[in-house]
Amino acid sequence: MVIGIDMDDTICSTNERIIIEADKYDKEVLGGSGIKNIDAYEFTEMMGWPSEMKGQFFADKLEHIMDNAEIKENAKEVINKLHDEGNKIVFISFRKGKYIKDPYLLTKNWLDRNGVHYDKIYVDTGSKVDECISENVNLFIDDKESHCEDVASAGIDVLLFTNAYNHDEKRFRRVDNWNQVYDYVKEKNNG
Repeated sequence: MVIGIDMDDTICSTNERIIIEADKYDKEVLGGSGIKNIDAYEFTEMMGWPSEMKGQFFADKLEHIMDNAEIKENAKEVINKLHDEGNKIVFISFRKGKYIKDPYLLTKNWLDRNGVHYDKIYVDTGSKVDECISENVNLFIDDKESHCEDVASAGIDVLLFTNAYNHDEKRFRRVDNWNQVYDYVKEKNNG
């Protein structure tokens, strides 16, 4: 089986790191008081920042955030086990060069440093459909509904990785952790 996997908020906790770093940035760089609305969807709204502040913050911090995002629980173990069992692992990320010097190298170094096995990495993607088709992906895992929708429309099986901002989505099979991903793959491979 060929498994396509998103990076941010699927294998690593990027959004959580963004909120931590934005709070710190607001206090230390901007002289603010930190998070103002913990229930806001967008982190700039959490901080009470105007929308244009996002670009400045990302220019200053996004590479650091992605490089230091924590790997999700059991992600390494499950992905490596799937790889060792003969599945091809392809990381397909939307990461772009706009705020990151070299998104490919950043992603490769993060995966290698965290001991995650893989066969190929794509960055700076659009909808991720072309990469999935090109690699003959059988299963695609992402936290973003629009990417799951695009890939599913090409007839590829998708799993939506649960995050705070997608919990209302009902169109896709959902997984809450990497052990559930493993169970699903085993079921598909044996079914």
